[in-house]
Amino acid sequence: MTEKSSKEKQKRLRIKRKRGACQPVAASGIKRRNKSQPVTFSENELREELLREAKALRMPAGAAEVIASKVAEQVSKWAAKRPAVTVDDIYRRIAVEAEKYSADLAYVYQNRGKII
Repeated sequence: MTEKSSKEKQKRLRIKRKRGACQPVAASGIKRRNKSQPVTFSENELREELLREAKALRMPAGAAEVIASKVAEQVSKWAAKRPAVTVDDIYRRIAVEAEKYSADLAYVYQNRGKII
């Protein structure tokens, strides 16, 4: 291979690499969640999140609203007694409370953050 053709080939390869074939996660637009940042707990936001998950599980709307309000209320009472809780603690508590009403909803929160 001649020197001129090898330089052209290297130039083409550099151009292909610059197009984003193998970019790091942060550069690709996906942001990593920093687990150490504090998160404020809101009963209303939790209720809305539970309703979204119940809708994804195709639960009836009326039952989903009742379950979401009861679970959010119980988790809120539980969190109020503690000075600091992590997001994972809240998810575990949601799973415990949701198990009383819906095994599918509890399964979603037990495996939150894991690849299923």
